[in-house]
Amino acid sequence: MWKELSDRGISHYAQEIENRKPHLTIADYSELNNEAEYCEQFVRYYESASKMSLGFGALGTFIDSGALFLSPNPTKKLLDFHFDHHRHFHAYSSFSNPVYHPGQWIPHCMIANRLDDVKLSEALRFATKSLTAIEAEVQEVSLIKIIHDENKKTIRTLASQSLA
Repeated sequence: MWKELSDRGISHYAQEIENRKPHLTIADYSELNNEAEYCEQFVRYYESASKMSLGFGALGTFIDSGALFLSPNPTKKLLDFHFDHHRHFHAYSSFSNPVYHPGQWIPHCMIANRLDDVKLSEALRFATKSLTAIEAEVQEVSLIKIIHDENKKTIRTLASQSLA
């Protein structure tokens, strides 16, 4: 979908940050007071976590954002996965963006972002006609950092753990 929207000149979301992958963000930290310690805890915590099947059957947008996203069906397993992450890493909550906290989080996989009204309508029309329901499997969790270098942004993976 990212490539098709880009090829049509509707959205270049995928190319805005080098190494971007389709993902669900479960937490967003402005900073970590001890990045290395958090990375170790992250890998240890997720080394016994299981893969998770997700169905995506809805398109959505955030109010006044120019965003278009796929929304996964909010299964108990997904919501528990998210809640358990925040409970386990509660010590870092002061660095965490509240829109990703339990009770605030809207699970989504971004397709396009920061579109004007015309481009958002085009993206929605194209996605509605092109997409069918998607079944996916969460196979990995990663902790990433966005690096800002001059005129480009790159994603650097700080820690990653395959799920069992």
